[in-house]
Amino acid sequence: MNPPPPRGPASPPTRRSWLARIGLAITSVVTVVVGLVTASLLFAVLLTLGLVFFVWLWWQRRRLARQARAARPDYLEGEYTVVPEEHPALEDPDAPERDQRSAKPPRRRAQLRNNRRAPRPRR
Repeated sequence: MNPPPPRGPASPPTRRSWLARIGLAITSVVTVVVGLVTASLLFAVLLTLGLVFFVWLWWQRRRLARQARAARPDYLEGEYTVVPEEHPALEDPDAPERDQRSAKPPRRRAQLRNNRRAPRPRR
């Protein structure tokens, strides 16, 4: 008797019968269909749970808002003290007074830009 030929990566694939090919095709189709149905059911269940949770959250927020409106007082009670403002809010209190600043007006951008240009050649 001859030993069977070695099988491995170098050996050519064996031919399958028509019945095995049909069985493999049917099994593959059934597996894909079952996977799609399972994924669809899982998606529907998660979508439903998410919708139920969203409605529950909305309902709780609505209930809390209603309770807050009912418990809201018509007036606020408290004490306060008027503090005189020494400096306007937009001025720097550490800045020198206006008369102490230099009398020279600030340079404009156009003047600064002209100083940076290269001198023109004379003709």
